[in-house]
Amino acid sequence: MHRLSVSLLDAWYGRTQVLNGITLSVCSGELLCLTGPNGGGKSTLLAVMAGIVPEGLRIKTENGCGIPVFDGKRLDGYSRKQISSHIAFMTQDETIAWNYPVRDVVLTGRYSHTGSGSGYTVCDYETVNRVLSELGISGLADRPVHSLSGGEFRKVRIARALAQEPEILLLDEPAANLDFGYQQILMRMITDMAHNMGTGIIASIHDLNLAACFADRIALLPLQGSCLAGSVREVLTPGNLEAVYGTKMGVFNHPVFGCPQVYWMGQH
Repeated sequence: MHRLSVSLLDAWYGRTQVLNGITLSVCSGELLCLTGPNGGGKSTLLAVMAGIVPEGLRIKTENGCGIPVFDGKRLDGYSRKQISSHIAFMTQDETIAWNYPVRDVVLTGRYSHTGSGSGYTVCDYETVNRVLSELGISGLADRPVHSLSGGEFRKVRIARALAQEPEILLLDEPAANLDFGYQQILMRMITDMAHNMGTGIIASIHDLNLAACFADRIALLPLQGSCLAGSVREVLTPGNLEAVYGTKMGVFNHPVFGCPQVYWMGQH
């Protein structure tokens, strides 16, 4: 059982506090969906939990708080390569300068598994081919990345993160800019990774209803204040949603999944 956590995380950009007393954890075998309004600090929180401090971010680290902990050890005690062998992080946006074939881009996800001075192995290439197949994008393997659409490139980046074979996977808006059908396929695959492969996953999902259909737990991150984490039914209540989004929202049960679904009640 692996666990990544952070306790009482306070962080600022200049004088603006973007994370306020955040306590959050994810364990092997669960999918935690992180959601909330734009500007709530979701991307910043994921970066910090991956051991990355974005430029200009100041973190309060008094009394051992504010530094993520993986399996009982603070991340600042690991090298960058050591962190990458345990935790994969897919950022929301990325630009690749070199027009490499897709297969080579996904292969870079295996770097943390290479030994000192050694290259990629047959096992690394087999892992890449398996991940491309599982995601249904084997046909893109020989395409140069600059020829891909935005949605195709996002699938390639997800494949690279999966090829890393991490214990903990952090995904920043993995379903954004994907068509409805592939969103469902992707979320089912992410859920299977958690439940069948034992990966602990935090995925920021802007769509509340998509998150509610697949999450084991959900964390609602407001513009100000600490996040509220718990089961989907505990967190997605009209009172919590109005407090976070500043508008009246209703909740009903999904007729197929049986999970809460959110709708805007409009102006009255």
